[in-house]
Amino acid sequence: MKVSMKAAGCVLLAGLSLAACSTAPDSGAGGGGDTLTILYPKDFQAALEPVVKAFEKKYPDTKVDVNYVSGDVTNVVGTQAQAGTISDLFITQPGTGGAMTVHTLAGQGKLLDLSDSPWVADIPKLWQSDMQSKGKTYAYPGTLQGLGGIYNMTKLKELGLEIPKTWSEVLGLCKSATKHGVYAYGQGLNDPDGPQMMFLALSGTLVYGPTPDFSTQLKQKKTTVPDSPWKQVLEKYKELNDAGCFGKGVMGRTRQQGTDEVAAGKALAAVDVGAAIAPMQKAAPDSEFTIAAMPATDNPADTYFPALPGFTLSIDADAKNPTAAKNFLNLLAEPENINKYAKGYASVPVIPNDSVKPPANLAAFNKAVADKKASKLADWPNPKVNEVAQQGVQAIFLGKDSVDGVLKKMQDAFEG
Repeated sequence: MKVSMKAAGCVLLAGLSLAACSTAPDSGAGGGGDTLTILYPKDFQAALEPVVKAFEKKYPDTKVDVNYVSGDVTNVVGTQAQAGTISDLFITQPGTGGAMTVHTLAGQGKLLDLSDSPWVADIPKLWQSDMQSKGKTYAYPGTLQGLGGIYNMTKLKELGLEIPKTWSEVLGLCKSATKHGVYAYGQGLNDPDGPQMMFLALSGTLVYGPTPDFSTQLKQKKTTVPDSPWKQVLEKYKELNDAGCFGKGVMGRTRQQGTDEVAAGKALAAVDVGAAIAPMQKAAPDSEFTIAAMPATDNPADTYFPALPGFTLSIDADAKNPTAAKNFLNLLAEPENINKYAKGYASVPVIPNDSVKPPANLAAFNKAVADKKASKLADWPNPKVNEVAQQGVQAIFLGKDSVDGVLKKMQDAFEG
């Protein structure tokens, strides 16, 4: 499961393939009349189906024709959008940086302006820009998943240990794990995306939670990477390694191997995106897993839970049935429907509501979202910075570079 910082919301995807979809003229009646066409990934069919049923019950004059596809969803959306053959309503990605992102497609005039929709005012400020282009809203936000420590609760209870709430408790967990013949965090540094997981988790509390406009400050030269809390992020990451928190063989371990170790009870947790819970649960069906924010200070009130929005939903600028498409999004935004939808993604709604009842393993994440203690992931203006940071972590652990040296390289990459 690969995480791309340019399209972090796509982290849950396996691929999607092209299939034909039908369209019908807008009669203007009820839900828009006739047929509403939707392009959606088959992997998450279970999330959309309850909403489709609710829509057809409310608007019996409108048939919903969903094209559930398997394959490369980015290619499908990009190709069909450019060709003018896309469905009325279709899946997009939040933010910028790809062929199917809201910013890209809106900039090309491919998306319908949804700024007058009733749910727009409820989008949390933190995520508004991911749904917008030039101040206008072009997507319904959907769901969020967290990035934090995914703990094997069964193993923790067996050893009489608890999820840490402070930095000192994190180090204490590492020490206790070693005494019990296991290790604390099954991180995989021999992986294209493995090294970033821990620094993304720590940077939520140290950088992007308290300073959500950090990237803007960098652009405006109000700060630099070496002079920022990123120094603490890398220093704490090194402290974890020096304390034996990652066990032996971390430099040769992949993310998959790390999560397998957690499922097997050889490691207590792995810092990763929430989607990693499912394969752990499949590997160890009798064990209980939960995700929690990674502390970075000794004050629990400081802790932020990094989050990333998943797929968004947009309407084709030339939709055959825009009335029905808008009504579908409005219905999806109702608490009863968005809560069922979020369950299909094993996630929580971007727009919080009082009636959401997440599973126990997502309770802490849902509370963080509701309490406005969620933070964005690092959104470097130049994605090369993240690559340099990942390589830098490996170099620090191998003794081939220093924290200060890596920070300088990150700054150079940002300026480059």
